[in-house]
Amino acid sequence: MTDAPVITRQQTFRYRAIEAVTGRVRQGEQSGESAYAVRASLRRIGLQVEALDPVGVKQRVPTWAQPLVASWHARTRRTRKLVRADLFDALATLVNAGLPLEQAVGQLAMSQTRSRAERTMLRGLRDRLREGVPLSDACEESPSWFDALDVAMLRTGQQAGDLSGVLISLAEFHQQSGAIGQKLFVALAYPVVLLAFGLIAVVFLSIGPLPKLLALITQAHQPPPPLTVHLVWLGQTVAHWWPLILVGIVALIAGLAALVHRTPRTGFLGAIIHGNLIARARQRGQIAGLAFTLARLQRSGMPLLEAIEATAQTADAGALRQLLVDSAHAIRRGEDFSSVVGASPMMEPEFAQLLQLGERSGELTTMLERIAERYARTAHRTIERVATLLGPLAIVVLAMLIGIIALAAILPIVQLGDLV
Repeated sequence: MTDAPVITRQQTFRYRAIEAVTGRVRQGEQSGESAYAVRASLRRIGLQVEALDPVGVKQRVPTWAQPLVASWHARTRRTRKLVRADLFDALATLVNAGLPLEQAVGQLAMSQTRSRAERTMLRGLRDRLREGVPLSDACEESPSWFDALDVAMLRTGQQAGDLSGVLISLAEFHQQSGAIGQKLFVALAYPVVLLAFGLIAVVFLSIGPLPKLLALITQAHQPPPPLTVHLVWLGQTVAHWWPLILVGIVALIAGLAALVHRTPRTGFLGAIIHGNLIARARQRGQIAGLAFTLARLQRSGMPLLEAIEATAQTADAGALRQLLVDSAHAIRRGEDFSSVVGASPMMEPEFAQLLQLGERSGELTTMLERIAERYARTAHRTIERVATLLGPLAIVVLAMLIGIIALAAILPIVQLGDLV
């Protein structure tokens, strides 16, 4: 009777070493069973190790800090949607080309076009795959990169023997949701950037030329132009108190975000907050992502109830997450998914009707895919309308600001000319 082979866990270390021949300092990362093994392997290639630190060592998070850490991970994942889309797409391409999963991850980890954080994460995945850990479990150990939805879809794809198909589905999902968010960000950032440059011009004139002109007028015992005085006061106030102003802007944005989440959709205030074009574009993008996720999970073999529970864990909007939780409870009681969705004020009646048709015909997955495509197109059109409205409005406001700046600069010059 032979003993079972012992699987030793590989760990990644970050090193700083000196080349024995040239004396040059080299830095990098190396995987090994232990720090001693890594030092020995580096010594064999002529490197004298000066510093060696483990990478990705998990520290136990106190209970009180776990919500903060989870929120930070969720925010980080949202900023990496397009990165994850490219990662899943590249991994699916390599796997479909016949490359083993471990080698495919290793190839991506050696790509210099990817960020350092992504290469470090990929090296950790590769090491775990070498130990025989499934890809879904390895991804679950990197919560700042992969959410519960990614893990659930990968696990379902592995069990169904369709990992490459699931990888392609994840790539499409993150590409779609990331593209909608990026397009909305660009539409909102364009006017903000224009107004910021106008404010910078005000600050520059207020701490440079304009105070000198006002000083000359004051020395001549003449009253300075009120417009110029107010503009200089505004610019100098911003230049002096900009840290507090920045903190106030951040607090205002956070307060508005909290107001959006806590304000019900009914009533006059709810109609203003949740009924504007920006809110509708964001909501339709979220509904498109919800429908796409449920369709992909069902197509990969996951039951509807489990698919809804997995999607609820990754929903960004609190109201959407609560709707999914209520839907899961209703399905357990024997009710239809469409009946719960139709009673929600955040869902349009058309959504519930399409779901009901899909349930009756037995083609719920196909109907969810059609709903996702339709709401994604609607979100893109709404964002284009927002950009069409905000772009010219920002240009008009900037033109008015430039006119005020020019007038505030010309008035003291004209007054000095009259004095001469």
